[in-house]
Amino acid sequence: MAVHDPADTGPNSAGRRRRLWWIAVAGLLALLVVIMLVANGWASQRADSADVTATRSVTTPSPAPSRSPGPSPSPVPAETTPPAPSVPDPNAGVGVPSSEVAPPRVQEPVPLTDPAVAVPGVVFSISELEAVEGVARGPGEIAGPSLRFAVSVRNDTTATVSLTSTVVNFFFGAAQSPATELAAPGGVPFPDSVAAGQAAQGVFVFTVPADARDEVQIAVDYSAGVPIVLFEGAAPH
Repeated sequence: MAVHDPADTGPNSAGRRRRLWWIAVAGLLALLVVIMLVANGWASQRADSADVTATRSVTTPSPAPSRSPGPSPSPVPAETTPPAPSVPDPNAGVGVPSSEVAPPRVQEPVPLTDPAVAVPGVVFSISELEAVEGVARGPGEIAGPSLRFAVSVRNDTTATVSLTSTVVNFFFGAAQSPATELAAPGGVPFPDSVAAGQAAQGVFVFTVPADARDEVQIAVDYSAGVPIVLFEGAAPH
């Protein structure tokens, strides 16, 4: 004869089975909820990652395509008007140097013993003209019969007169050939200037052949643009 457990029968047994069933259903629902939450979190993470990637691809500029340098346009020359041809001066000599067209102005010659005025207040004169034997000391100088003389300048103005550009030249013979200047014996250049109311002098030596002294000229070029002072006469042999 079989023995039955009283717990397996009756109303108590049915209630216990119903509780187990609800517990199983609740556990299944809880598991489904957990699965759904995990799935939603994973989907959200994937969406955020996709958004970041899209944003980066939009904001990151792509390098612009490089352009190969083309030939630079050549500058177009501007039209220029040709200069008008110069009209020759009818008063100028054809093929003649300008120095010959406009020679230095020269005053009328005065005797060797007379004074001459270069400009108002500046007076030149010749003195101590004598024959000497010239001595060659500088390059290009040739010793020989010479003439030595003093050129004096008197400043009758109220200002200092400069002599830095004053030049003395000597000419001799019928052709008035230029003489060569020597420094010796006894040559003394002009000072740089002459004070107002004062006088100064320089001593000059030129080689002049003894047989060409009957007609000589001493030219004193005081300053550029001022007519040359000219002394003439016979010199000692």
